[in-house]
Amino acid sequence: MKRNNVGSLRLSKGRLCIVALFLLTACSSAPKRSMQVSTIYSSATEMIESANACILSGDYEKAGFFLSAAENQAMSIDNYDLLTAAALARCSLNLSLNPPQIETAQKYVDYAKGFVKNCSDPKKQQAIVELSQARVSISQGSYSGNLEEIKKVLKGDDYYSSQVLQVEGDVYKLKNDYASADKSYTAAAKAFTDNRYLSEIGICWYKAAQARSLAGNKDGALQAMEQAIYYDRAAENSLALGADYYAVGLILTKGNARESEKERARQAFTHSAEIYTAVNANELAERSRNAAKELQ
Repeated sequence: MKRNNVGSLRLSKGRLCIVALFLLTACSSAPKRSMQVSTIYSSATEMIESANACILSGDYEKAGFFLSAAENQAMSIDNYDLLTAAALARCSLNLSLNPPQIETAQKYVDYAKGFVKNCSDPKKQQAIVELSQARVSISQGSYSGNLEEIKKVLKGDDYYSSQVLQVEGDVYKLKNDYASADKSYTAAAKAFTDNRYLSEIGICWYKAAQARSLAGNKDGALQAMEQAIYYDRAAENSLALGADYYAVGLILTKGNARESEKERARQAFTHSAEIYTAVNANELAERSRNAAKELQ
């Protein structure tokens, strides 16, 4: 009887050792507790991305709503990367208005400059701010900065490297170097396409069409507009599509337009008006209708 008790006791101790060993192993392999909460950061980032998408699609009121929410969230967690991104999105919003609010855009660039030194990567953020400064300067009709230096700093960042190419095209166009502008815009469109930034592609082709038209290359401009329409359809960017067809009409009527070109232009202006009407952009729709009437 005693031997059985001793055996049971030894067995129980063995089981206890195995259980203890399992618990120690389980504890040592468990993931460590995170020392970073990112709930608000993720929300603010999403708000800024949504705002930028709204700016590209012309929904400026909604963009302002998203940015107000993002700014409050960024300030609440004292995050300077987010504050910088929101300020630069405000810059883009003001430059996109018709007419562009250049002074307000500059104010937000200056606001962003004050955040840079506290960002996680000050050198990169400074380059991004300088890229926005370039856009403001171009809107004012001049640019004397160094895009090559910005390009070096942002190399490796797919999105901003593509943005540099687009701004480079703007600089060339400002200097009336339309061939180089077209080359930069086309390169930007390819880069955005390769990296699947759908909302950005159409505007690059639209700008390429502008450069080709200014250079007197009507056929090339129309080909670029076909690409702009294709990608703006894919992005469901209604306001951009209305602008695309209006631009097609303008290109077709440039110079000594043939009757067949005038008829194609009339159809393009009419379709532009139809798209604008569908999204309640009534002033733009009226502009397109008036352009069509002039060709009747």
